[in-house]
Amino acid sequence: MPATGTILVVDDQQNDIDLLLRTFKKLKVANPIEVCRSADEGIDYLTTHELPSVMLLDLKMPEKDGFHVLRKVKTSPVLRELVVIVLTTSSDFMEIRMSYELGANSFLTKPLDLNEFKEMISAFHKYWIIHAQPAPKQGRLIAKPDEAA
Repeated sequence: MPATGTILVVDDQQNDIDLLLRTFKKLKVANPIEVCRSADEGIDYLTTHELPSVMLLDLKMPEKDGFHVLRKVKTSPVLRELVVIVLTTSSDFMEIRMSYELGANSFLTKPLDLNEFKEMISAFHKYWIIHAQPAPKQGRLIAKPDEAA
């Protein structure tokens, strides 16, 4: 069953946000989309709203960057199960490595070609929203399904 929750986008670049929203619309993504335009706004959203199904996180933001958000999310007992996909222009090896070390679930480099971008977002949607099974919520699984009475 597809994830029906919110997709949270944390990115400070309006052009990138607009392109992503247009692409979601073309792909007929039915999930609600929320946009935060800074690291602090993203963290505030996560601590005051129901957790989204997935967060698309840009790394390059002024003041506090995406690494700050990733570190906060993945060290929080409440937020750490959130699927975080880094979606950025960077293809720097050290930034990729740091993202995964901090707990990113995936790292996607934004392609310059619009068709490639659409294909990448389509693949993201198919995998993370339609096919991937989310981790069970903390403390909900007491016994294996076949052991439950």
